[in-house]
Amino acid sequence: MSIDRAAPARAAVAALRAALFMVGFTALAVQTLLLRELMVAWRGNEMSFALTLSAWLALTGVGGLAYGSPARRRRFSSASFAGALVVLGGLAPTTLLLARAARVASGLPAGELAGLPPLILSAVASLAPFTVLAGFIFANGVSLLAEHKADRGAAVGEVYVLEAAGAVAAGILLSFVLLGRWAPARIAFLAMSLNCALAFAVHRASRRAAARGRTVPAVALLLSVGAAICSGPPGAALEDVSVAAQWRDLGFRSQANSLYGLIVTTQYGSQRAVYQSGVLVASAPDRLVAEETVHLTMLQHAEPKRVLLLGGGLGGSVAEILKHPSVESLDYVELDPYLVREARRRYGDEMVAGLSDERVETHFADARFFVKRADPGYDVVIVSVPDPTTAQLNRFYTLEFFRELRAILAPGGLVGASVSSAENYISDELAAVLECVRTTMLGAFETVLLIPGDPCHFVASSAGVALTRDAETLSARIEARSLDVLYVRDYYLFDRLSDERAGALDSAVARVDSPPNTDLSPSCYYMGLILWSRQLEGVSSALDSAPRFVTLSNAAVLALAVVALVAVARARRRGRSAALRAAVITAVFVVGGTEISLEVASIMAFQSFYGYVYGRIALIVAAFMAGLAIGGLAGARAAARGAGLGALALLQLGMALVPVAFAWAIARIGGLPPDALAAWSLFFPVLVVGSAILAGAQFPLAARLYGGRSDEPGMTAGRLYGADLAGAALGATLAAVFLLPILGLVDAMIALSILNLGVLAAFAVPALSAGGAR
Repeated sequence: MSIDRAAPARAAVAALRAALFMVGFTALAVQTLLLRELMVAWRGNEMSFALTLSAWLALTGVGGLAYGSPARRRRFSSASFAGALVVLGGLAPTTLLLARAARVASGLPAGELAGLPPLILSAVASLAPFTVLAGFIFANGVSLLAEHKADRGAAVGEVYVLEAAGAVAAGILLSFVLLGRWAPARIAFLAMSLNCALAFAVHRASRRAAARGRTVPAVALLLSVGAAICSGPPGAALEDVSVAAQWRDLGFRSQANSLYGLIVTTQYGSQRAVYQSGVLVASAPDRLVAEETVHLTMLQHAEPKRVLLLGGGLGGSVAEILKHPSVESLDYVELDPYLVREARRRYGDEMVAGLSDERVETHFADARFFVKRADPGYDVVIVSVPDPTTAQLNRFYTLEFFRELRAILAPGGLVGASVSSAENYISDELAAVLECVRTTMLGAFETVLLIPGDPCHFVASSAGVALTRDAETLSARIEARSLDVLYVRDYYLFDRLSDERAGALDSAVARVDSPPNTDLSPSCYYMGLILWSRQLEGVSSALDSAPRFVTLSNAAVLALAVVALVAVARARRRGRSAALRAAVITAVFVVGGTEISLEVASIMAFQSFYGYVYGRIALIVAAFMAGLAIGGLAGARAAARGAGLGALALLQLGMALVPVAFAWAIARIGGLPPDALAAWSLFFPVLVVGSAILAGAQFPLAARLYGGRSDEPGMTAGRLYGADLAGAALGATLAAVFLLPILGLVDAMIALSILNLGVLAAFAVPALSAGGAR
């Protein structure tokens, strides 16, 4: 009987590959859960996605660089790798709980937004252990796999593909199976169980590891079984306990995860409230807000019969609209059915007053899509959504949306909206936000009336419709309609619409200039960010000065600087090798920033078009990782065939073209008819695949050129992985905070293309110095 001596080696390689696949799976799962979790802490602001990704990538890069550091001399075995897998698995639920505990430990009341430094510090503190270890495991996995390959350098590309493939699997499973059905804590414990099981398999499959004892496999097996048990009812119980702790100050009652956000209901004394993704959606009793939202707009119309209410139906607004005797029908549009369900289930009719009236029809749909499909003929449209502080909310304050509203109005119809303001003093930053909304509305309507106070109400109409701020006229209409109002009465109107208040508001908005707010150039969102920075500690005036520096011309200057950097590296070290390494690592850094900028742009555009990225974030990231896996596989094969600088330059040319093509595609999708636009929601993630394929193919080629055949593969992988993630970390922040809000999507993509052309030009330095490479 022959003995297959290669069988143990094959088993060790198979176990190692499965473990690396699971590392990618776990990383995507934890990243998705953390992105959703921190979005709640940041009250729905998508900037949390970018800054969390930035911290995630930077810290993972630190782990990779730690392995690739020249100072590291110790060799890590399969036993150490298995032990690291066990720890990584245990950090999956721990990281989630740390993110929740950070807010509790800080003493910050639920529903309040912290300053930027505490938010970033809490994100970094919760992410650091998991991400640094994940980066270290990547480089360690390359070293271990390289021992079993004839071409040791090919291990870099294979590990890159395995981790990306694991992330794709996680994204698909989360998007279509787990999210919305399983509590986040249960998902984290599932990841822990799978990691520990594979740690057991890796240890047992390695003959050298087995010789070191049975401690690691025994612990791994026990933890795997324990985590599997916790992924059931115990995990669900832990989920409720940890969320309740965050909302303890407001009297937590329930939580529900929907496609659109985390819904929390609270009750403190007689005050009842519903929150979605950390944002207060409705409270009761709060009659003042309901009366202001409705009557300051409805009183401007002589006889409103057909009314459309977009959001804000909980808490009494519907009942207030129905008080106007001329109203014959009311369409109430709410995106998330869970909001109404939870409000009705927890508070009864008080929170959903008026919804059972026969004149009311409730539509669970996205307001943008509802308006696109609606039949014209509305006398009054009330936009009752929170301030445009997020991409999801900004879409209800854009020029495109106001034009869509104009198209469904009856002759003489009008639109009402509101934005948080101040009773008396209006700062320049606040005035810029108010003027941005006013300027945008004037792009769709001939007349826009501002009603002073907090919030500031906007009423827009077509030419020939008389709008008034005369308190006596509005008081007479209240009396003529026999409106049962408690707050919006004569004394209230005479105070709020006094000449002093109205004049101060008009003067404030007149002293600033603001560009219109559009879907792909969210200027109001950026101005709101500046306003937010004034209210919260620790944010410098960089946001104010940024528009002077974030320009296309400065992008060209930066591209030239890249070429100069590579040329200096060659001149100082006098050799093609130095120039080549400088060009390669610069390319990896810049492409890392470009690919993550495209991912952030995709997330922001999806949120702008559809408004529910909370439920699709895993799919978008998975599509991105799928592109990396496909590209990594192709790049590894090309590197094995000897492809070199020429192939890398060709990929760089592609990276220079992709951002412009992406912008063109996004602009075309935004102009699609409603049905076609809705159908594209499932295909939207495909838009990021092209750039990811090019970035994935770059990495194995870059590893071959940077490390040659002499460097230890794990060290090369660690350095390049660190550079890739450092570029991505910087790119995520710059894209979300500066490029996209200031330049708009189209110009931001052009800037990225210019920068990548600079990297392409930098490749000419080593190529000319020694004839190039194939």
